[in-house]
Amino acid sequence: MPDITKEDFQVVFGSEQGKRVLSHICRECGVLRPSFVPGEALENTAFNEGMRNVALMILTMPNDTAPAEIADNASDVIETNNATEPGNSDWRSSLPEEIRDNPSFSKFKDVDSLAASYVNLQSHLGRDKITKPVTESDWDDVYEFLGRPEGPEKYEVTLPDELPEIVANQFNDEALSSFKQEAHKLGLNSAQVSSLVSWQANNMVGQHKAMEDSMAQSIDTGETALREEWGRAYDQNLEFAKKAFNEYGGDELAAKMESSGMGNDPDVLKAFANIAKTTMADKDLAGTANNAKMAMTPEEARSEAAAIMGHPAYTDKRHPEHVSIVKKVQDLFNQAYVD
Repeated sequence: MPDITKEDFQVVFGSEQGKRVLSHICRECGVLRPSFVPGEALENTAFNEGMRNVALMILTMPNDTAPAEIADNASDVIETNNATEPGNSDWRSSLPEEIRDNPSFSKFKDVDSLAASYVNLQSHLGRDKITKPVTESDWDDVYEFLGRPEGPEKYEVTLPDELPEIVANQFNDEALSSFKQEAHKLGLNSAQVSSLVSWQANNMVGQHKAMEDSMAQSIDTGETALREEWGRAYDQNLEFAKKAFNEYGGDELAAKMESSGMGNDPDVLKAFANIAKTTMADKDLAGTANNAKMAMTPEEARSEAAAIMGHPAYTDKRHPEHVSIVKKVQDLFNQAYVD
């Protein structure tokens, strides 16, 4: 058999088909990869180098390529044939035909990038990672992984300091136990439960403070209106109302009126003051302000003055009661028009 010549190599590998074959040989023989792989036996290095030398011999034979140019030539051969080879002629050509054209490989330019992606994927797998839950048992695993305690009783709840009594009463043992039961069903961890309880407590404190401020403002507004309406009879009628509270409602009603703020409501005070005046004898009202000469509201004083001014003695200066009648009307006017 005649010796193989350079022309033989040029003919075989100079065609388009030959270039594709040469590209495949260069990739498989690792022309562009180091032969030595850390951690592998020296025999593997020798084998890798042997394969590499076969490919290098084919590359250099046609043109007597200098060693320094061999790598460039190999890279050019591989890159050129990757671009021109029909179908999927890149690194995937060495894969089994049934998976070669899988779309998931399209984002990898070579085996190295595929390997890097695989290593990255492995780093995200393991017992410290969770999968998408499907069953109730799966959800339990997720909740436990996220810190849910074994049972509702394991939740530790600390309420904010110095809660108003009316707010603290809302967080009794029964209420907290019910909340913990629901929180455990929802998969909440201890930090979430503690934060929610603190948030709710502080929110209720804010609502309570706003209610107190509103009540105080309402009391001030009501007192101003009542003082204007009752005039000099304010203190007296207030005493009347309190006596009626005690007489017909007792301490229990008085306590409810005080806690609800209704005890300072102008309409309530007027109602009980009128109850006292119409149902309680003068002796029962003893001790109230100026009982011997009870004060009138401005409206009552005006009404009384108008009635007295209809008496003949008011306009008849010669009438023996003229002076006393006029003085009484003047006193009534003083009560009716305080300012």
